[in-house]
Amino acid sequence: MKKFLQWFIIACMAGIIGGGCNSYDSDFVYKSEKALKAMEDMSAVAHEEFLRGSYNDAEARLRSLITERTVSRPLYQLELISVLLMNGKKEEAHELMMRLHEDLELLFDAESEEKAQSIWHGEINKVYKGDSYERATFYALMALSFIQQENYEDALRAIKNGLLADADSNSEDAINDYALLHYLGYFAAQKLNYEAEAQEYLQAMFGAMGNRNFNGHENNCFSQLQNNNANTLLVVWVGEAPTVACTGEYEENRTIICGRLPFTAMSLAVNASSAFMVANNLGDLDYQATTRGGRLMDNVLANKAAVKKGMEVTSNIFFIAGTGLIIAGGACINSSPTVGICLLGAGGSCYICGLGIYFIGYMMNPAADGRYWRNIPGQLYIIPLNLPQGEHKIALTGYHNSDRVALSIFDVNISDDTKMNIIHLPMMQQSADIWQATQDKLQEEITNAEQKAGVSRFDKELK
Repeated sequence: MKKFLQWFIIACMAGIIGGGCNSYDSDFVYKSEKALKAMEDMSAVAHEEFLRGSYNDAEARLRSLITERTVSRPLYQLELISVLLMNGKKEEAHELMMRLHEDLELLFDAESEEKAQSIWHGEINKVYKGDSYERATFYALMALSFIQQENYEDALRAIKNGLLADADSNSEDAINDYALLHYLGYFAAQKLNYEAEAQEYLQAMFGAMGNRNFNGHENNCFSQLQNNNANTLLVVWVGEAPTVACTGEYEENRTIICGRLPFTAMSLAVNASSAFMVANNLGDLDYQATTRGGRLMDNVLANKAAVKKGMEVTSNIFFIAGTGLIIAGGACINSSPTVGICLLGAGGSCYICGLGIYFIGYMMNPAADGRYWRNIPGQLYIIPLNLPQGEHKIALTGYHNSDRVALSIFDVNISDDTKMNIIHLPMMQQSADIWQATQDKLQEEITNAEQKAGVSRFDKELK
């Protein structure tokens, strides 16, 4: 009885200690790669609903994806923030931003990281943190949320977090060049009457534009941004998000591809007043996404792919050698049974080794992480305005070079002209439609040109 009590106490203590050690992981839900990819498919459907303006449907779908604490939850929280902002649910979006900030900074799971680094599992198994442009854009949206609350100190803190995220780059030329963050820093500092800090942010914004061979000092569009009496910031979402493509024999090469952005300029008119051009390329997410350089993980995946390829080649060599030995053994089994049996045995051993190496290589997974924040645009336009209380009609015109290709009119309500108003306006679907129409027109012109060339050749042959 005494020994039983001793073992019982030891088991209880082990359970308590084990439970304490695993308390962090108690709510972390591990998913197979197949399940994670199924979640990605559901997220893609939510993105289509988001583009169509079916925000409630997209919200319901994304909320179902964040009920469990999986490695992909931060990504679907980001996508849900986009939906909530566009659906006018700013308070819910702000609360979600606060929770996501903690996940992005603190959420770490050693087991999922080890799986992503191991030769047996794909990169999708690690906790999603996003690329530098995604984290920087998240903090820009957080800063806008704080500006809405007139909490300019926290807005500046969010901007500094965004600049740190933007600096996470392998390209030295692509550091400190997110002009949107610098502009929001200027705007918040102006509201706090921090004149010196505001000018530093403003000069950094012009410097970021200068890195792209664009002189903001000489462009009238940028003078509109220095409207220090603005009580409204329009945030126009234009174009489709940068996408991620995983290529290579084992999908080990991860490449960020520019989204579809048909506008090269935009103008705005309020209540049928004279239109004015707005600053372009301030929040160019395409540029931010494609100029950050590679990742350290790219080298890990390349090495995993090289080992997998080596396994396949080695197994093929064993199969070829085994086949040759078996053929040779069969040929001399009658004339020299001992030699024939040895050769057949060696050939069988080669097959066994080849199969073992083949299955080891087959189990290896060097696939890159193809997840990305779908519900962001290719570009964010920020337009400061000073609007009185009441209803206003906002007309936004998109241009491709000198051609007007889109016109969208939005009804905007300013409930209190003494407070800051952040208004998110969607033009992502219009951009997609225009892009498709442009591609269709281009294809039609190519087809017509080919037909004319064919007719011309036929006429020459007749002559």
